[in-house]
Amino acid sequence: MEIYAKNNELMKTMHFRTYYQSDGENFVTKLVSDARGGNMETIIDKKNEIAIQIFGSGGGATPMYNAGGYKFPEEQDLKRLEIVPTGETRQILGYECRKYTYTYKKIFGEVWLTEKVKLPNDIGVFRACKMAALHNTLSEPGFVLEMTTEDAKGGKTLMKTMSLETPEKYSLDLKGVDMNKAINKVNYFTF
Repeated sequence: MEIYAKNNELMKTMHFRTYYQSDGENFVTKLVSDARGGNMETIIDKKNEIAIQIFGSGGGATPMYNAGGYKFPEEQDLKRLEIVPTGETRQILGYECRKYTYTYKKIFGEVWLTEKVKLPNDIGVFRACKMAALHNTLSEPGFVLEMTTEDAKGGKTLMKTMSLETPEKYSLDLKGVDMNKAINKVNYFTF
């Protein structure tokens, strides 16, 4: 994820890694490191409708654990971001992708989708771009491999998938941790 100021100056780069079960249901999104060298992980357990966030993992200090609700909306409650096809295509990571554009109030950008990846968008770039607070799905099918979000003041965020479907093992044991309840009462899915 690259975040740019209004003069197209790169302000910050953040690297995320997402681990998901082979069925694509439950997953962990991990901020590999931020400017302070700390890490953050978000674990999503759809079956038990819970999200666990771990702050400060890998930073040397004792991590902080928060648990909050995660309820996937019913079909009639989904908020779709209306995207418009451009007809443009290109390869991203070996997948044929179609370009779409969108405008929502003073936010606009582009989305590159592929239908070859059969994973939900809540584990990828679309979730990371924070558009999910306003829209929790897209008006067209496909998996987002790249997304640009710009605002009227010239700020821009570019989110790119760097690799995909690389088999890895990841496990996390939460037994005995001091788990807090998230202060934010908003369902994590809509946050």
